Amino acid sequence: MRGTMIPQAVLPLLMNTLIASMFVPAFLTIACLNPSARRTVWMAVSYAFGVVEPISHLAVYLGADPRPVMVLAPSSFLIGLALMSPALSIFFRKRPMMIACGAIILAGLLYYWFVGESPAGSLWHALAYQSFFAASMFLCAFTVHRDAPRSTISRALGGVFVVAGLHFLLKPFVAGQFGNDTTNQDYASSLYAVFSQASGGVLLVAAGLLILIKVLQRVVRTSQGQARTDPLTGLPNRRALHEAFEALDRRTRTHTMSIAIVDLDHFKAINDQLGHDRGDDVLRLAADCLDKSRPSTSTLARFGGEEFVVLLPDRDGELARLVCETLRLSISCLTIPGLSGVTASIGLAEVSKDEDLTDALRRADRALYEAKHLGRDRCVIATMERPTPQRPRLAVVSTR
Repeated sequence: MRGTMIPQAVLPLLMNTLIASMFVPAFLTIACLNPSARRTVWMAVSYAFGVVEPISHLAVYLGADPRPVMVLAPSSFLIGLALMSPALSIFFRKRPMMIACGAIILAGLLYYWFVGESPAGSLWHALAYQSFFAASMFLCAFTVHRDAPRSTISRALGGVFVVAGLHFLLKPFVAGQFGNDTTNQDYASSLYAVFSQASGGVLLVAAGLLILIKVLQRVVRTSQGQARTDPLTGLPNRRALHEAFEALDRRTRTHTMSIAIVDLDHFKAINDQLGHDRGDDVLRLAADCLDKSRPSTSTLARFGGEEFVVLLPDRDGELARLVCETLRLSISCLTIPGLSGVTASIGLAEVSKDEDLTDALRRADRALYEAKHLGRDRCVIATMERPTPQRPRLAVVSTR
């Protein structure tokens, strides 16, 4: 180490090393703990390559041979930047632009290996040196524009990549202002290194945080979806049914709405005859059949066991009964090897304006019980319950 005074660019180099090193385990942890976000491992790989660049310059400051750094630092940094484009495409489940990414990496590596560092005072060589970094950032910006869902975060991320690309193209002109006669040995002591590492660090943090937000949004949405989805059939579960009812109730409070419980007949016998695995297959087939036969405005959920619930907004009386008959007939048309046939019983109830889901389901369940009692394979409509008027009570007033 030369001298006792710490060069002014060492702190930005240390900060960039620390920041990039923190993003690597962050993305790896998310990928390991969340199956829906395992594709983020490629983002960890991208940042892992990027962290080599500041470490290389720090190694030169500490006395390492600067000649390998002339190739290692820009090469690893370029690979890290360019790999972010396919990493983003893979995360967004789109086809990565591997040809463009590979072309940028190959051209840059050939330049760094055979041309080396920009000759002192040569603006054109400095622009060529930085152009591969800029091309990688512009490719990332195009990737976000092409593959990412439209959102404020996506637009901000694309903007950061564009600014980063312009930042690399601006660096040769800034280097000319600070003096472009520094070598690898003097890099950590130059004002240009302070500008380069500080501005690059800001963009590094901005891009990393925005990507991390996108990843966490995906994880949260997936977790919420799993909490509202029945794992066997893929239909909404009981929790999602309650949320759908509340949303419909708020939106259609002045309109009619019906609710139906669809129960597969003799399902216990099906499990006993074919086994639980085949019973699960029957449930999946029935769920798919009901989902294809229901109205597009309705909500179908698995309520538990062999029961399914259908919310029918803007349908009451005869219209709701016709929908239920369609569902019942579609179930009876299922062809399942080993079974002579599958039927379903349905209890239907019209939901009053002031009725909650529990009360509506209770009435539909009583109608379902009546359908079972009458011989199954039919739809029974529940009667609307009306409150029993109570006789007024006379208060006795003492005359004392």
